[in-house]
Amino acid sequence: MHERSLVKGLIEQVLEEGRNRRLSQIHEIRISIGEFSGVEPHLVKSAFDEMAAEYWPTPVQLAIEVIPLSAICLACHENFRVMDFRFICLKCGSGDVTITAGEEMQLVSLRAEATRE
Repeated sequence: MHERSLVKGLIEQVLEEGRNRRLSQIHEIRISIGEFSGVEPHLVKSAFDEMAAEYWPTPVQLAIEVIPLSAICLACHENFRVMDFRFICLKCGSGDVTITAGEEMQLVSLRAEATRE
C-alpha cells in the first residue's frame, strides 16, 4: 500500500521540522487529504498508528481533515463542489472547469513543545 510510504515521508517531514524548530515533543500532527488525491485517510491513520511508535517514545495523535473536491468554472467563474465526479458547472452547465481543491495531501500543523534552553 502506498499509504505506508506516504506516512514515512510525513514522519520524516515532521522530524525535520522538529529539528529545525527545536521541538522536544510532538503531541499532534494535523494533515489534510483531498478526496480526489488517491490516498485513503483510514489507511493513512492505520499506517501512522502502526509506525509512529518507532519514531516517538510518547503517543502522537494524527488528525486528518478530508478536503472536498472543488472546482471553478472558467466560463462563469462559479466555485462549486464536484459531486459524483461530474465536472460540470452547476450554474451554467459548462464543462470548462479547473480543479481548485481536493487533490492534495499536506502537513497543516504540529502541536508540540519546544526544547527549553
